[in-house]
Amino acid sequence: MILKKTLSLVVALVATAAFVACGSSSDDAGGGTTVTGIKVTKTELSFSNDGGEQTISVQSNSQISATSDASWCTVTVGIMTQSLKVTPITVKVSPMTTETADRTARITISAGSETATVSITQKAGDILKVSQTEYEVGAEGGSVTVKLTCNGNYTVTSDAAWLTVGAKGNGEHSFTAAVNPAGARSANITFTLNKETASVVIRQAAGQQGTITAKAADIAKQMYPGWNLGNTMEATGNGLGCETSWQPTKTTQAIIDCVKAAGFKSIRIPCSWDIHSDSNGKIDAAWMARVKEIVDYCISDGLYVVLNDHWDNGWIEVQGFSKSTSSYQAVDEATITSKITRLKDLWTQIATEFKGYDEHLLFAGLNEPFQEYNLFHDKHETLTPILIRYNKVFVEAVRATGGNNDKRTLVVQGPSVNIASSCNYLTADKLPESAGYLMMEVHFYDPGQFCGTYSSKISEGGFAYWGAANHVSGSKNNASWGEESSMKSEFAKLNTAYTSKGYPVIIGEYAGQQRNLSSVSGSDQAKHDASVKMFYQCVNEYATNNGVIAMAWDTNYTAGLNSSDGSSTIIDRATCKVVGTNAMEGIKAGISAGKWPY
Repeated sequence: MILKKTLSLVVALVATAAFVACGSSSDDAGGGTTVTGIKVTKTELSFSNDGGEQTISVQSNSQISATSDASWCTVTVGIMTQSLKVTPITVKVSPMTTETADRTARITISAGSETATVSITQKAGDILKVSQTEYEVGAEGGSVTVKLTCNGNYTVTSDAAWLTVGAKGNGEHSFTAAVNPAGARSANITFTLNKETASVVIRQAAGQQGTITAKAADIAKQMYPGWNLGNTMEATGNGLGCETSWQPTKTTQAIIDCVKAAGFKSIRIPCSWDIHSDSNGKIDAAWMARVKEIVDYCISDGLYVVLNDHWDNGWIEVQGFSKSTSSYQAVDEATITSKITRLKDLWTQIATEFKGYDEHLLFAGLNEPFQEYNLFHDKHETLTPILIRYNKVFVEAVRATGGNNDKRTLVVQGPSVNIASSCNYLTADKLPESAGYLMMEVHFYDPGQFCGTYSSKISEGGFAYWGAANHVSGSKNNASWGEESSMKSEFAKLNTAYTSKGYPVIIGEYAGQQRNLSSVSGSDQAKHDASVKMFYQCVNEYATNNGVIAMAWDTNYTAGLNSSDGSSTIIDRATCKVVGTNAMEGIKAGISAGKWPY
């Protein structure tokens, strides 16, 4: 019992020593603890911006009361412990919601005529809050303004390319949604201030596009001139990184805006699909979403889009026509059937994903079927019947998905996309549909020594000059074939074979090589520049005159513009500027000089 009494005394003494005295103090006679005035454990409390609760203890002989001079700080007085005359007080502080600076409060504790005060400080810290977490915008696009409270320099990120992050200021941050050409979609916005984050979802309604009524011939006259997003979505590699494996710049809305500002009316998007599919043949969802983002960039600018299945590691364009990729070996029926099955599967997936888009989106089944010269240069006629089957299944697969795909304009390719072979072996009566919603595709890189498809370097026999008026006397680098009269004749064949019969034609790719000849002895840079301009001018003038859409090949290889190797790049995507000025001037001149015949 002596031990128990001693322990109780020690506890009482320790508890009493923890208090801070306020006013005079003395021991009263009699049993138990007596206190003169008021003693509190703490006279200052600090809280974070999140608020919370803390408890202090007050020692006094009399019952106490407590008040706060701030509405955001409340106090609750507990029950006094009679043996020690100790009363707990709970101090509760609300979270900061709009305040951006520290705030203080004072608690007054009273016991009879005695008083004590406790100072409360709440630190603002990092404050980042949004007034609402969800916003909606219509399919036509427009501005969204997010209101927020913040006491520092925050950062903002968006996971949707169709939403442009705008300016911030005065407690607001603006965003601009592009036109939605398809289904409903949402964007997640994240604001970050050090360790604080706040999130907002912006939802956009589905586009209301209606039924496609414009036929291929109506669309064609709106599509020239055209431009290629080359070496981008068709490049090899892994996943989304493919986009920059052959050229360095990720596609943005600003790049597409630049293409439109330059004067182009349509964009061809060469694209791989098979290499982005799993073992069951399903196209990767992230890849599909990225392609849709780029298509949407174009659609939001009012541009027409030609989306194809490009080389795609040659799964059908080579292996669908030869069992070997090193030497020609005729394919058997089992191989053809297998390729037909896969082609149907791919285009069913693609067409289903995009079937809500209007006539601004066109599908092209392939790119350059059996184009590899070493394997197929003498097999064009032989292989055309196989190509006819592939063209047919492409069209049937897209049409079967329904919706706007019933009347979407589709593009089929001629043998080796060669003009002469196409006109000779794939005549209009062998196309998979009657005239109405079908186009034909060829490519044009003649003469190869000037265009660079066979020999890009002047030192290897490339042509520096093109066009009768731009030759340099005695130069070994003069074009010796494929100039104005030849081009005019070739394009006229397309008119006779297709456009005059209601099948518009796209030249899906063409290019000339802009070079810097400063290192080439005896060269004439001015003549070369004039040659490049004249080439592009003639392509566009003669194509337009024959109801043909010419689409310039652009690989975003700007370094070649500064060497004798050359480059067909027109737009520098990193700076969103036209750098192939001779080519661009030629395109504009050709479009101005040409006259659409239908």
